[in-house]
Amino acid sequence: MRNLNTFFNPKSIAIVGASPKKENLGNVLMRNIWESGWRGKIFQVNPKYKKTNKNYYASLSEIKKPVDLVLVAIPAPLVNQAVKEGTEASPKIANYAVISSGFKETGKDGKILEEELQKIAQERKLNILGPNCLGFINPFQKLNATFTSGKLKPGKVAIVSQSGALAVALLDWTENMSVRFSKVVSIGNKAALDECDVLNFLAEDKNTEAIALYLEDIKDGSKFIEAISKISRKKPLVVLKAGKTPAGQKTVTSHTGSLAQDEAVAEAVFEKLNIIEAKNIEEFQDIILFLNSGKIPGKHEIIVLTNAGGPGVLASDFVGKSNCLKLEKISGGPKNKLKKYLPASASVENPIDIIGDAAPDRYENTLKIISQRYPRNPLLVILTPQTQTDPGKAAKVIHRYKNNFSTLVTSFMGGVKVKKAIEYLHENGIANFESPERALSAIEKIICCGKNKKILRSGTTQKTIRLKLKVNSIIQSALKKKRKMLFWNEAEKVFKSYGINLLKSISFQSPGEMKRVKIKYPCALKTNDPKIIHRWDKKALALSIRNKNELKSAYNKIKKSTGARKFLVQPMAKPGLEMIIGMKRDKSFGPVIVAGWGGIFTEIFADRIILIPPLTIKEIKNKLNNLKIAPVLRGFRRDRGYNAGEIAKIILALQQIAAENPDVSQIDINPVMFYNNGSQYQILDAKVYL
Repeated sequence: MRNLNTFFNPKSIAIVGASPKKENLGNVLMRNIWESGWRGKIFQVNPKYKKTNKNYYASLSEIKKPVDLVLVAIPAPLVNQAVKEGTEASPKIANYAVISSGFKETGKDGKILEEELQKIAQERKLNILGPNCLGFINPFQKLNATFTSGKLKPGKVAIVSQSGALAVALLDWTENMSVRFSKVVSIGNKAALDECDVLNFLAEDKNTEAIALYLEDIKDGSKFIEAISKISRKKPLVVLKAGKTPAGQKTVTSHTGSLAQDEAVAEAVFEKLNIIEAKNIEEFQDIILFLNSGKIPGKHEIIVLTNAGGPGVLASDFVGKSNCLKLEKISGGPKNKLKKYLPASASVENPIDIIGDAAPDRYENTLKIISQRYPRNPLLVILTPQTQTDPGKAAKVIHRYKNNFSTLVTSFMGGVKVKKAIEYLHENGIANFESPERALSAIEKIICCGKNKKILRSGTTQKTIRLKLKVNSIIQSALKKKRKMLFWNEAEKVFKSYGINLLKSISFQSPGEMKRVKIKYPCALKTNDPKIIHRWDKKALALSIRNKNELKSAYNKIKKSTGARKFLVQPMAKPGLEMIIGMKRDKSFGPVIVAGWGGIFTEIFADRIILIPPLTIKEIKNKLNNLKIAPVLRGFRRDRGYNAGEIAKIILALQQIAAENPDVSQIDINPVMFYNNGSQYQILDAKVYL
């Protein structure tokens, strides 16, 4: 793990590209550092001014004093040499933030420069942020090491953004919302330091209690999982992932590949790792606002206090649809007290409606009563600016009760009439949302995340290592023959080694071979050709064959239309629940498992779950409940349920095959037929891709 303490808490900074000209980027950096209140040592580096100004150095190597951090703001072609000079200085300089653009984001030449910078960082063990980044801000050090102006008050939420422009927009947004940050870090092109390195630092940062992360790509999935697994059990983490529909994405050919696209995998990883995923920038900002001001809810049962019936109904509707939130049932004692204080037309149920003529004292009396009985419940206070309402005084009342609840947020709805009250709330650390739904959505995201904490495990046993040696010979034999998929009999041996049986089949290449084996009817005929992926689409499959003549006719027809040389005869399986179970190696996260409704309509209905290894039987069973066919699996009406343990058994086998055989790129089992009458499953089709 990289040590970034000196990087983010420097006592001395050198600016390569410093300039006395105000419009120059180096000058902007220096002014922002000085105006933010940081009072460490600054070294200005620019050979252009060395002769005329004694405060400038020609290069980093001329500085003979310790330099904790270098900000590089010069044309891209000059950056790498400047960094090399820093490593040759005495003492050596190890930390750099390359603000300069002109690297891989500009094309081929820029990519070459960035690859060289990356090599320099690796060989000389440097911490390099960027290139093409905004820099970073550490409010606790009064340090703004970016080219965007503004002073930030210290807070508890850290922002890590791959986009400098988005970071600037968020910083501007915080001016109105009084959001305070512990760190703001722009990671740019990630030539050396990436989001994982920064997250590892923030995991141990005592000033950071929550993290907001904007990403456009995740290059090293295993490193990402390792970093997140350390932090997610200690600190809430919200992620906004962009680039969900990348242009030029290659078309996938198998069912498993089409169901396990990159972004669906990323979402499954986020869920596995207890990450709060924001779907858009509005949701991202709402969750940041909540994390900045609210404590993590102690309970899932929320209380809604409102002076308007309509918004209360909208809040109830939202909670009614939620899988995580519930409305707290107000018990007799508090209910009776509320009845004494409130008008007869008020509602003492939940939502508690204190009606439109509510003055601030009515808010206060109600808050006092419910805080005595429900301090651990999250509370949403709704206000609409009706004639008798005084939003400003109501805001002050609510502020006095802020610490009486585990979580207190507001929704002061309106515009001009509530503007000053909302400013007061934000200034005093109370998150206000434009609508009850947005407030509840932020709370729901936090609560759902808290319910999903897991511990990742890994490792293989001696038994599985021996299996690997046995299976590897089959795979290597196919690879030597330059085949990209195993034949059925080869796949059969691989699966059997992991305790999974395929449907008993007969392999043959000619009608003569058919005569020498005993075939039971009705049967199915299909090709056993690695080039034919979807047999149904290619008319390479014949079902319910009743006799030898029909079998011969089907064989001739399929052979003529497909040119296949290898065939399989299988007994017709009894009808059951068709499922697909597959494995795909994601380019970033490695092996992922897909399971769901199978058969010929797999891609149309796309009823599937994505599971991220390592997996347990309990985790698999819980995830199966997310399928649309989950009620059928559990038993629908008078039908018996299906054995989820059998499904889990196959999933765990695929997990082991993937872990122990890196040459297996994809597995597609579709369909596997499950039965609810006590019979074992039957795998009708299975493909192993290399």
